[in-house]
Amino acid sequence: MVLTTTILAFTLIVFVVDFVEVGWRLMQRYNVGLDIMALYYINYLPFYIILAFPVAMLVSTLFTMGSLARNRELDVMKASGLSLYRIVTPLLCLGFVFSIAVMFFGEFVLTGCERRKNEIKNYQIEKRQQASKSVRENIKVSGENGWIILGEKYNVQKMEGTNVRVHRIVDNRIVKSYAAKSIIHSDSGWILISGSGMEHSGKMTISPSPANLSGHFIKFDTLWVPFLTQSPEVMAELPIPPRQMNFFDLQRRIEQKKILGELFRKEQVELFLKITFPFTNFILVLIGAPLAANPRRSGPSVGFGLAIIISFVFFVLVRIGQSLGNNGKIPPLLAASLGNIVFITIGVFLLFKARK
Repeated sequence: MVLTTTILAFTLIVFVVDFVEVGWRLMQRYNVGLDIMALYYINYLPFYIILAFPVAMLVSTLFTMGSLARNRELDVMKASGLSLYRIVTPLLCLGFVFSIAVMFFGEFVLTGCERRKNEIKNYQIEKRQQASKSVRENIKVSGENGWIILGEKYNVQKMEGTNVRVHRIVDNRIVKSYAAKSIIHSDSGWILISGSGMEHSGKMTISPSPANLSGHFIKFDTLWVPFLTQSPEVMAELPIPPRQMNFFDLQRRIEQKKILGELFRKEQVELFLKITFPFTNFILVLIGAPLAANPRRSGPSVGFGLAIIISFVFFVLVRIGQSLGNNGKIPPLLAASLGNIVFITIGVFLLFKARK
């Protein structure tokens, strides 16, 4: 009951603050109706819930353990031979289960809602021109065994790309490359039309100049390229922000950027956060249980105040770690885990020091 009430209360507070600061201004600036704004905030709801869950888990833990401590039920349990570790184990297990649930909720619900929310904001609220769903520009799509397709345009309906270059990159070297006027997909796979190819003998860059081309050269009118494993659906995908991608799509983008030699720190930090952030629920239970086990610190007002302060500090640490990771100051895994590491250490220390 406390968990549900806290989630609803926190979500409502965040919604009101966001609507007053952002939503109302958007309505006035772009003359948007309540129906569109309602749809926008409905798709915003999963993000609010994921933010609210750690706070709710901490408040629930503090109130539950605090109630046991104030009513001396905790002392009775200890007198009967139960240690504090045994008493808090069900809470820790519940925190772990909720962490896994939040992780799956983020993967299968949040990413889709974030995408729809951005589409509503861009095209229905701010009335921006929609990107063409039939033509993609400046395509960069990697496949298996280091093969990557670069192209000027890709027609989704015709499954045809124009002005394409196909490279195989091994150990940051282009070992094979093809340039063609177009590439089309048939039942047998991809076919390059009217172009040339080369197996390079020297170290090449992603955009080789004619001056440094060397190796075995061929020309062709048509060339079947079965080694290209990129599907037409992958070629048709529009680039989206990391938060709107699920774990495996984001992992694929990172691999593509590695092949292209592009920076991928932000994507890697976001990838690790998809795993580390949900476990905030478990970690805050680990901290809350020993804190509330002391009856002198277990009043409702004290418990709520502690929950707000601890949650605020945790979220600040997460943001600091994310910022440091995005800027390359610390490794991505450490950046995504900074808050977890600090608070796990605190939680274990508090549990160890608490009266058993």
